[in-house]
Amino acid sequence: MSVQTADRRTLSYASLQEIVDDAIRLTAADAPTTGNWSKGLIFDHLARLMDRSLDGFEFKMAWPIRMIGTYYFKPRILKHGMKAGFQLQGAPKKALAPDPVEDRAGLEHLKIAIQRLQTESQRYASPFFGELTRDEWELLHRRHAELHMSFIAEPETH
Repeated sequence: MSVQTADRRTLSYASLQEIVDDAIRLTAADAPTTGNWSKGLIFDHLARLMDRSLDGFEFKMAWPIRMIGTYYFKPRILKHGMKAGFQLQGAPKKALAPDPVEDRAGLEHLKIAIQRLQTESQRYASPFFGELTRDEWELLHRRHAELHMSFIAEPETH
């Protein structure tokens, strides 16, 4: 599932459950992060996008941005994953950037969000990618988690 490279792990999650299992394992091992966010912030950010995919978004990107997102970025991200370095701005940042949260509270939010994704059928359109099927949303959540969870270092084994 993971390989350590430089300051980040290389991840490929085959299911939403693998995200939860990895998060639980890393929290129990008190694994450090290699980026700017704590584990709690990472977990909470992932959960916020999951919640919005189920409950709807408070914002919508301008149609030219949605067209680029739908026809250019969506296929690339679903196939190859997300690259680090993108900074949310404006309404997306307000909705998806986490507030300070303890690691275990962020983990609980993530567990609840993934439980909901596994049991609820409703999905809303993405403000950036437009309409997504349930399978596309799951793949997008896995790709999103691969990016952010890669900044949690593999715990040292003794």
